[in-house]
Amino acid sequence: MTDRETGTLWTHFDGISLSGPLKGERLKFLPMQITTWEEWQRLYPHTTVLDWNTGFQYNYRPVTPGASVGSDADFNDTRLPANALMIGVESNGEFKSFPHQLIERDGYVVNDTVGGSPIAVFHAPVGDSGLAYSRVVGDQILTFQIEITSINVYSDRETGTLWSSTGYGIDGPLANTQLEWIPSFNTEWYGWAEYHPTTAIYGTPTDWNAVMGPAPNGFK
Repeated sequence: MTDRETGTLWTHFDGISLSGPLKGERLKFLPMQITTWEEWQRLYPHTTVLDWNTGFQYNYRPVTPGASVGSDADFNDTRLPANALMIGVESNGEFKSFPHQLIERDGYVVNDTVGGSPIAVFHAPVGDSGLAYSRVVGDQILTFQIEITSINVYSDRETGTLWSSTGYGIDGPLANTQLEWIPSFNTEWYGWAEYHPTTAIYGTPTDWNAVMGPAPNGFK
């Protein structure tokens, strides 16, 4: 994509400028959660809504996450199926993929360390989405778990605080605390792997085969 002001060319996946006056710059990431209208209203009761009549309706099209984009063999990295849904995490220059199915299998939360930083990856049962947050709050490193699957509420073992899927403390000793968001977003394996060829993957090949089925050339 390009910006109208300078004509700089940007990658749509990670916001890095490839050519033009702003070459070398990078767009700032913002957390974007895929959620349901019900959950969004509960979290943000005073929300506004985008009017359907934007003037660009002709560009709208239905999107099915995980739908096939072609043959898996067309892509370089076949460690996972090309369209496997995952949460991609970037921390201190390191990248890691967290497949949805493995996070769900392991209780909707993964407490991990990426790039030397303790992180928690929340997978939201409602909305089939998720993001990563720092596990460090003050001088504590917290350990998270799912608390109420029907409304995407989590808790930490150390203080018993309840947290929303947006990493906000909603009840308990750390209520009104916002966990630091770690650059992360929901995507499909083929794009993440092409942009980040050194990415690690949560789990083991045995895990992936058991939960997701074998990739065309076998998981590596």
